Amino acid sequence: MTKEEIVEQIIKDVGGEGNINNAWHCMTRLRFDLKDAQKVDYAALEKTPKVVGTKYQSNQLQVVIGTDVGDYYGPLAKKLGLDDNSQQPSAEKKGAVSLFMDTVSGVFGPIVPAIAGAGMIKGLMAGLVALNVISNQTDTYLVIDMIASGVFTFLPFFVAASAARIFKTNQYLAIAIAATLQFPTMTNAVADGEIAAFKLFGVLPVPVFNYAGTVIPIIFAVLALSYIYRWVDKILPQVLRTVFTPTISLFVAGLVTLTIIGPISIHLGNLLAKGVEGLFAISPVLAGIVVGAIRPIAIFTGLHHAMTPIALQNFANQGYDMLMPMMFMANMAITGATAAIYFKVHTKEEKSIVLSSAVSGILGITEPALFGILSKYKKAFLAATIGSSIASAFISFFGVRIYGYILSSIFSLPAYIGEYFIFAVLGIIIAIATSFTITFFLIPKQTDEASFTNEIDLHAVTEGAYIPLENVPDEVFSTKMMGEGYAIQSENGTIYAPVAGEVTSVFPSKHAIGIKTSNGADVLVHMGIDTVSLDGQGFDVFVKEGDQVTAQTRLAQMDLDFIKRQGKETMVIVLITNMDQVQKFSGVKNLEGMHQAGALLEKVILKA
Repeated sequence: MTKEEIVEQIIKDVGGEGNINNAWHCMTRLRFDLKDAQKVDYAALEKTPKVVGTKYQSNQLQVVIGTDVGDYYGPLAKKLGLDDNSQQPSAEKKGAVSLFMDTVSGVFGPIVPAIAGAGMIKGLMAGLVALNVISNQTDTYLVIDMIASGVFTFLPFFVAASAARIFKTNQYLAIAIAATLQFPTMTNAVADGEIAAFKLFGVLPVPVFNYAGTVIPIIFAVLALSYIYRWVDKILPQVLRTVFTPTISLFVAGLVTLTIIGPISIHLGNLLAKGVEGLFAISPVLAGIVVGAIRPIAIFTGLHHAMTPIALQNFANQGYDMLMPMMFMANMAITGATAAIYFKVHTKEEKSIVLSSAVSGILGITEPALFGILSKYKKAFLAATIGSSIASAFISFFGVRIYGYILSSIFSLPAYIGEYFIFAVLGIIIAIATSFTITFFLIPKQTDEASFTNEIDLHAVTEGAYIPLENVPDEVFSTKMMGEGYAIQSENGTIYAPVAGEVTSVFPSKHAIGIKTSNGADVLVHMGIDTVSLDGQGFDVFVKEGDQVTAQTRLAQMDLDFIKRQGKETMVIVLITNMDQVQKFSGVKNLEGMHQAGALLEKVILKA
């Protein structure tokens, strides 16, 4: 059965759509608020594929699916006409920068291979041109450049398709918005330079801008589309939705993008450029510190293109430029931070991606490193920013300049030969060494304790008394329908990782965290019983998806007194949920009693 068919069966067995007031999900279960609980056909429900078990508690019907419950909630929400986002418990609050980087990381993750491959080709070709091995006027160069530059020129199309998945909206409408921004009418108007804006309806200005290679406009455009689409779909009668929902959504989102979102994004870049000009007027060293600091995030957001006109104007006015050497330092700092990540990951696939991104970066194409690597490692991004700032300030102090426009790659070094050459070389060393060193010490090495073994060390998740699963007052856990493991009654509410691995999920209500070990075991840390209803109150979580953890990593803090006052159990349950991969537990006896957090409880043997 498909997911949609399974959802249809579940809806039928809980009494039909008319019997459902609301539905949402936690880490492992679909949860229903029903009008009449007597209409539930429990026997039929438990025979449905993917349904592990059922339970009625706290005036909710709980249908246990497993850790992939989110895959089934989507079709359920669509079928019931629920908002796929608003029905979930409130999300963990994040800072604006962290939330932005997480979103961009999620958007760019799927398209990293295209960016990395094109970046590598583009960087190599630029290097060969800089070394006079080939000319950029030959047909051979032009053909290969088409292969390499297509991704970057039409990056908004790739971003649109990926962002649509993140924001849960129609991918093809998102791509249509990207096509709107780069339609020949717009690009030709930019090239001709004869008009500053089109006049929509003879009144509303649609500014003319070059959106090729931009990132921020299309991300916000797709975000706007997601809200517009849901709003239109909600207010239209069912019979009109197929035709008029996409029509109205595309029209409204297109207008909003062309008149508001796109221009604001471009103006942000222009504002950045004017700020840089002002800094140079005050002090080149100050400009080095600030430009070096903002350059990585400017590339990350696509606003770095605004600096190019300043550099070109400098060449025209004074015959040289000090801004492009700073761009060079930023690229080298990004490369250094990325190179350090190579020593922190352990799978061949990850090392390959990091290595190609670092090579691409040193060749002058940093998008693969920024979007594919540093967006996932915030401390490494910070290290690249620091390295860029220090190196840029250094070369600015000594007046390093360049006399012609050239790609900021290692092959650009011959262009610096002269009185500033030694300072340019020292700047590169400072940029790479600083960012590499800071990243190396800030980013923990991914655990490979199970990379070459089929064993997992299962540690005590908190300080407290061991509780066998059979004694947990929740049948989902006590009957082991979700997996095998243990529970502990926490003494202090401080929760640590029970295994070494990567955080794969942090539920919005903060009560559950998923971890995947390097050899493929899925481990669930479930804090309290029925605590999803607290909407995150009483929990502080210190990790996020993608973080590497060990048994010494603090995951969360539970406010035990608050949780108890809400009438909830505070025991912490640890489960291995993909038991089909488990051969056996070590079977250690006499685990009852008090344990310190991090104490080794059992070894789990996975199937070879």
